Amino acid sequence: MTTFTRVGDSDSLAGEASHIAIEELGFYSLTAVRTGSGNLKLINWGTGAPGPVSRTGDSDDQAGAVSEIAVTRNRNLTVTAVRDGSDDLLLISWNDDAGSGDIARLKDTHGQAGTASLIAIEPGPAKSAADLITAVRTGAGDLKLISWRLDAADGTITRLGDSDDQAGEVGLIALSVQDDIAITAVRTGSGDLELISWGVSEDGTSISRLGDSGSQAGQVSEIAIAGLVTAVRAGNGHLKLISWSVSPDGTQIQRLGDSDDLAGDATCICLSRFSDTRYVAAVRAGNGCLKLIAFDVDPASGAISRTGDSDDQAGEVGEVSLATPGSNNITTAVQAGDGSLKLITWRMEDGPASGSRGRHAVGSAKPD
Repeated sequence: MTTFTRVGDSDSLAGEASHIAIEELGFYSLTAVRTGSGNLKLINWGTGAPGPVSRTGDSDDQAGAVSEIAVTRNRNLTVTAVRDGSDDLLLISWNDDAGSGDIARLKDTHGQAGTASLIAIEPGPAKSAADLITAVRTGAGDLKLISWRLDAADGTITRLGDSDDQAGEVGLIALSVQDDIAITAVRTGSGDLELISWGVSEDGTSISRLGDSGSQAGQVSEIAIAGLVTAVRAGNGHLKLISWSVSPDGTQIQRLGDSDDLAGDATCICLSRFSDTRYVAAVRAGNGCLKLIAFDVDPASGAISRTGDSDDQAGEVGEVSLATPGSNNITTAVQAGDGSLKLITWRMEDGPASGSRGRHAVGSAKPD
């Protein structure tokens, strides 16, 4: 059985925040948020020790108005992908001081991308010159992937290529990069979940559609993806995890297993992969409170079992974001009941399975 122990929190060290994103920095964490005044702010936090979470630095007033935020890290730099005040996609590189101090803005992509929403960003495939991949909904409502080079020396970000018109209308987007293949999990124009695989050329200038999952999944109203597992808000409003396999060439995507009805009502769904078999979902449960739920996924069969949850250790939240750490120390960044940003640290531990928590089941994206 998996247990979650609440270790500490940030108390009242940050004000009003929304569109919360979090990135793990070893013993530190970085949050990117929209402040009460509507501007982008990055904040560093000490999250590696038991007890209170300490604020270690921030970006102050180095960025303007945003209405969406995604964040990733590559080449020892943090990169935010935002919808700016003109509704355009804007990438900004930052020196994050490895989480221990103030954050300095380096370069941005002003003028390199047009209108965008539903923004996702991940490091690029290992064998490609593309250091970053963004997936967005264009002004026409269609899915587009864009590849970027990131200069580690000064943070310059250069657009390399895109997927052009190889995908249609989407209502939600989540992005994962596995080996040399990028995978988007989207809600199609008909409201169904669809996975699409993409190949990125070695020079990063070309992105080609390889395959998709077709009609193997039904309607969803939220999507998150980690590795080859999706976490969705299904048609009945419940959290559902689905495991998938993708052929080495990316042309075949097969649904393997799902969590059946092992979790109840959920919104603000996030998903992180902790190992080849362990995944953790952080959600806003049906009672409005934060809940962490652990699932084990068999890497061969794709069977999914729920192993435990955090029960009632956290109160009401308005938004949820979950870091993917290198250990069982977990950090959630949430919008508290009063609208302020709060970080909570957790310890995940496994003990002997018991009762329904260990039963076997066979088999983030948010709405607009």
